[in-house]
Amino acid sequence: MSLANLLAEIELQGGYEGVGPEPVVSLEQFFEDNVDLGSIGGNLNPHPGIATFYRVLREIRDRPDVDDVLVGISEVLENGEWPFANHVYVITTASPTDVAKWAAPLDSDEPGSGWWNGAPPRWPIQVPGDAHIVTLWWD
Repeated sequence: MSLANLLAEIELQGGYEGVGPEPVVSLEQFFEDNVDLGSIGGNLNPHPGIATFYRVLREIRDRPDVDDVLVGISEVLENGEWPFANHVYVITTASPTDVAKWAAPLDSDEPGSGWWNGAPPRWPIQVPGDAHIVTLWWD
């Protein structure tokens, strides 16, 4: 996915001004063609790399007890920079502790729960009745 396509998807969801529900995008939309280490996990030193983030999050999404993994867009930057995400949503039946263990190579902070600032504005994201949202974040 190109930066232009990612920005178009974010705009379709109403853009993001830093208030209210944020856009969410798929792993493919956020990570394919992304080479900007500052776009996620910017506080990590050493940074595991964009490719590692993408691989680990895909492995989590591929688990039988995970319905999806989505990237929350925290900030849309100017000057052709990749949008910034400081968290991802894991829709799962697993415990936050288990999700944190799966994501250990990404050195996330303690997991949270639920959508930040409300449900995403455009996607009709269905959270199965037996699942919940575990939020992995990097501050």
